[in-house]
Amino acid sequence: MEGRVRRNLTRISETNWRRLLTWLMGLILAGIIIYLIGHEIQSRSNRPLRLIVYAFSSQEEVLTQGIFPAFEQVWETETGEDVIIEGVFGPSGTLSVQITLGAPADVAILSNQRHIDWLKFSKCVDRDANPVMFASTPLVILTRPGNPKGITDFTDLTQPGIRLLHADPGSSGVGVWAVLAEYGSAFLETGDHEAAKTQLEAIWRNVRLMGSSARATLTLFELGAGDALVTYEQEACFAQKRSVPLDVIMPHRTILARHYAVIVDDNVLSFERPVAEAFMAFLLSDEGQHIMSRYYFRPAAFESDLLPVLDNPFTEEDLGGWTQAYNSLIENVWQNNIEPFLELEPVTTMLEIGK
Repeated sequence: MEGRVRRNLTRISETNWRRLLTWLMGLILAGIIIYLIGHEIQSRSNRPLRLIVYAFSSQEEVLTQGIFPAFEQVWETETGEDVIIEGVFGPSGTLSVQITLGAPADVAILSNQRHIDWLKFSKCVDRDANPVMFASTPLVILTRPGNPKGITDFTDLTQPGIRLLHADPGSSGVGVWAVLAEYGSAFLETGDHEAAKTQLEAIWRNVRLMGSSARATLTLFELGAGDALVTYEQEACFAQKRSVPLDVIMPHRTILARHYAVIVDDNVLSFERPVAEAFMAFLLSDEGQHIMSRYYFRPAAFESDLLPVLDNPFTEEDLGGWTQAYNSLIENVWQNNIEPFLELEPVTTMLEIGK
């Protein structure tokens, strides 16, 4: 009997010891977790936030020289926190594809609504997200100084003998906008789809060289390739500011390219979202819009005190909206009736002719 009691007391003592040991280990583990969380919070508070912005090529100067440093200052003043913005620049369509494949963009600034839609289709951006239309710029024609070919409108680009440069609609946002401008200018003038298609195809018979982006194509023009180039007004004005020798022709009727920014929901962490949302709001603020205008972008409200009033601007909505315009003009007419028959020339040949 005495032995049984001793064994029971021993068993109870062992059970209590195991419970105590388990409790102590749990307490130690909880302490480690609390320490690590606190250390991470402290570490995060001691280092600046980082925002990664992917933006199409012609946005590089206005963002890196104007918007980024101004927003960083505003954020620090209002919150006491440091933020560092990193920019990645390239053709709008290419950037959109890169983001769908996992590129670490927190904010995407793309040249048109279609490229934003690609991000939604791939679930990088929530389907109910509302992109911000923060700037616009019309499509213009660049010529050599003195306009030796006498180009005054898109219809003049159909003249035989003109060597035309063009951004690639397959990768570049301005390439797509230019196709819509070349078609829409004729369609909205005549109301005739066939006449507009004929003008578009005639213009592209003169295309001798394509660049991957607005900036790449403009660089080729600056180096002497081609007689004319269809591009953004903003790119043209910025080139003139850099003393690039060229004339800018504003067509009688041209499209107004509208640019968009959106938060890439799949990449933004919870503690990064406030700064991403503040950045989006800054783009539309008075200060942000003023900075955009200094770099020759027309503000979201379209009118600009620094740039000429547009006579007959139109948008993609006048061509049925992005889905209809892209499907009918890019995927149907351009890809099927134009791209396979392009007579492109080597860059070296174009540059040699331009000397």
